[in-house]
Amino acid sequence: MEGGRDPVIERQGGVVPAAVLAGGVVLAALVFGVFFARARAPRDTIQVTGAATRSFESDILKWRLVLARPVATGELASGYAGLAGDLASVRSRLEGSGIAFEDIGVQPVNAYPNFDQVGNRVGYNLNQSFYVISKDVERLEGLALNPGELIEGGVVLESSQLEYFYSLLDSLKHDLLANATADARRRAEEIAGGTGHGIEGIVSARAGVFQITEPFSTEVSDFGVHNTATKRKEITVTVHATFEME
Repeated sequence: MEGGRDPVIERQGGVVPAAVLAGGVVLAALVFGVFFARARAPRDTIQVTGAATRSFESDILKWRLVLARPVATGELASGYAGLAGDLASVRSRLEGSGIAFEDIGVQPVNAYPNFDQVGNRVGYNLNQSFYVISKDVERLEGLALNPGELIEGGVVLESSQLEYFYSLLDSLKHDLLANATADARRRAEEIAGGTGHGIEGIVSARAGVFQITEPFSTEVSDFGVHNTATKRKEITVTVHATFEME
């Protein structure tokens, strides 16, 4: 150092001693290091599982039906015509009972061979499946539970099945996820409070599958359950969450 003076760095409007500038850099590095270390330091966390359940009633009904007509070998053509007449008769009665034309869906005819005791083919069993979907659940239920009003004149109803659905299921699922997450937080706060701590925020969350069952059912599945056999149902979901403690 010439003349015993500290070196300086020129800047507009004056000079800054190099030692002061170096000290500022070191101080900034220390402050950054402290904050970085605190940010990276492990924090205490708590893992909990929240749950939410709600009962609801289906507002859409799907009725699956299968009409059957046995025919002998060589009578397939007349069998198809007869089955078409059976379907037309049932469909006409459905529409006369207030079911809209567009609510009825028809599937192709299937023919299954019949054999005698020694293995000779003796004919076929023709099946015609179709379904009805309606939001008028009570009306369609009444028809399904009293099919004699629709099936007349030798028409054979081979099978009949009701399936119940809910039009607002997606919205219900969103609400349940929010409720299950809130339940998880309440549980975390209760556990942390017992140790004299509080909860700062959520670190991670993972939702389980939805279990849609009949009321008071204990049925569960790793892949979820979607019961369609009953009008009244219960839906349950869990949320596995990790919270950071204060």
